[in-house]
Amino acid sequence: MLSGTANPEALAAGAPYVADLATEPLVCRGVEMIQAVYEVHSGARLDLLPPALHPVNPPAITLTVFTARESEAGPFALAETRIVCRSGVRSRGFQVSCFVQGAEAGRLLADRWGYRTEAAEVDVRLRHLGASAVVRRGGRPVLDLRMLHPQGISAADVQFTDTMQLARTPGGSRLVQVERAYAIESVERGLPRLPVFDSAAWGEPRLRPTQPVSALALTGELTIRPVRFVCRADISAFEGTERVG
Repeated sequence: MLSGTANPEALAAGAPYVADLATEPLVCRGVEMIQAVYEVHSGARLDLLPPALHPVNPPAITLTVFTARESEAGPFALAETRIVCRSGVRSRGFQVSCFVQGAEAGRLLADRWGYRTEAAEVDVRLRHLGASAVVRRGGRPVLDLRMLHPQGISAADVQFTDTMQLARTPGGSRLVQVERAYAIESVERGLPRLPVFDSAAWGEPRLRPTQPVSALALTGELTIRPVRFVCRADISAFEGTERVG
């Protein structure tokens, strides 16, 4: 099994410091979300992941953008890029970076779950003929994601993977396993389009989308669960996984 070759300490240099991992959920209501999967150029796939994680073939990323009308941190919006990978035998996404609209939510997500957040303007629109999400920094778009030709599907047909987020903790750098639960009210799938993806603005210029795979748009409720597991980034998850609490 191939493993990542990136230096975990170098990756953690800009990661948030998490003194106290989340013990309570963050419930987000009135959620509108669009998510797409894209294959990416394979040249640097081992160099993008720490040794604890394993690349998949073909290499791919997920782009997820959502708005939440209500939460403990107030209304906010979030956009993230993740590299599709495995932790042990389980499918995961390694978070590259994350943009948040809503300062209080951004601080909470960074401080308790290890989200690597930056402030930005995030706009999600779900329409009868499709969906779109635009992320802007300083008025300049760094992401323009669209879903075309939507078709309604069952919530039972949708499956999401947990995220591994590298953070600095009192015990050293750790991959924080972030789990999200969904209560889906409506969901559609369609064809993804990506007019704008500024990989340098997302923190990893080597991520170059090459081929669209799938897209979905949904409404409902999203819960970011308390942290149950963290993992050392320098060794396999079979050896380095630690239960929280």
